[in-house]
Amino acid sequence: MSAKNKSKDDIEVLQEKLQSIKGREEIIGYILRGPNSASIDLKDPTRIVDYAILSATAFEEGQNISAMFEIGEVDSIITEGEDTKIMSMVVNDHCLSIFMEKNVDHDKLCKNLNLT
Repeated sequence: MSAKNKSKDDIEVLQEKLQSIKGREEIIGYILRGPNSASIDLKDPTRIVDYAILSATAFEEGQNISAMFEIGEVDSIITEGEDTKIMSMVVNDHCLSIFMEKNVDHDKLCKNLNLT
């Protein structure tokens, strides 16, 4: 199997895992953005643009801070608000942002999704 096909299979498996967690009450949704497409699943579809902007900004600023402080490549970014948080990371050249209630254990969520 070529590396490209393996990467595609890995992303399909990840999408299945994301589908399995999206029903949890404390998960608001996710955005999985690749070079040619994106999968978006949010409980409030009227806010897709807001969440997409938040996701893109988190990635961009994470890269800027990493470069500014020369800390190397960023594995993940956790942004917390008063009630919610976003976990952003790169998985097989895809940008993944998962939006959740603040009390969710994002480390445990990563382990459940096999992202660590």
